[in-house]
Amino acid sequence: MSKKTLLAKIAAWHTSREHDKIYKAITALPENERDAEFLCLLARALSNEDDYSGALKTLESIRAGYSGDPYFCLRYALALYQLHREPEAVDWFKKARDLGLEEIDESPGTYLPKSVAKWLERAERRTPPRIEKNAFAARRRAQRKERGLKAVDFDAAAFDGLWDDCRYSLEKYVGSIPSDADISATEFALGYRLPASYKQLIRRHNGGLLARDCFENPLQRDWTPRTFGVNGIFGIDRGKPYSLCGTSGSRFWIDEWGYPDIGVAICDCPSGGHDMIFLDYSDCGPAGEPCVVHVDQEGEYEISYLADSFYDFVCGLAPEGD
Repeated sequence: MSKKTLLAKIAAWHTSREHDKIYKAITALPENERDAEFLCLLARALSNEDDYSGALKTLESIRAGYSGDPYFCLRYALALYQLHREPEAVDWFKKARDLGLEEIDESPGTYLPKSVAKWLERAERRTPPRIEKNAFAARRRAQRKERGLKAVDFDAAAFDGLWDDCRYSLEKYVGSIPSDADISATEFALGYRLPASYKQLIRRHNGGLLARDCFENPLQRDWTPRTFGVNGIFGIDRGKPYSLCGTSGSRFWIDEWGYPDIGVAICDCPSGGHDMIFLDYSDCGPAGEPCVVHVDQEGEYEISYLADSFYDFVCGLAPEGD
């Protein structure tokens, strides 16, 4: 098939939203035939399949020689924007505009902008909040590293009113009290050392639904949610579906739902999987003391910093009414 014929097919597949066919056709080409034009179109298809990380990686491979192309600049900006890197996206939207690109048909969504100017307006509007949110998280992470975190034991009051031991919780979440061997086996399976405070908690109550089911957002702004709902804490009884290594455990959310592989999914939320609470090991390593973050699947897996430690997270949980 000639390049001209394949480009015509790709244009038709884009119009009919058959992005998987674009991906298969381009990746099936011999490597020496996958030129910058094809790779740029591959990135568009990946973005339209919500694989923005893959799109960005593809575009990075041709950035040095193709960054003067307006469609490259646009697709690079779109990938950055969807990955919550709006300040960087602004520069590339401006570059696409300055190269003469105006009206576009990159994304099939009915309500998505169809002009570079509108995308630029969106990115500029979201840039100041993003800068502030990123700075807040970076500051909290740096403070954690500076002072170091020592293991702290829960006092008895920390668990007052914590659990909702309804029938569903007992059936799906709450496991038998684990042995040291059970905990070690779970850590080995996950590839992470679990926090001492988490181990202390599950030795008293091995997971379950929560009665104290809200955590106040530490970054209170008019553009942030005031609180995050928390459904239950995963224990380590593999016989329970909602446990760390259960059928709906940590790897399930990462492998099947596409959550970022930053650590351990430790709590689910009332949305039924569309947001989760994670132990985030990205800045401490698998043997370190993780912070706790909220990940919003419907917001392109946006991460919000919640607490410096699992201990602080549990102590900060409160009933929704509060």
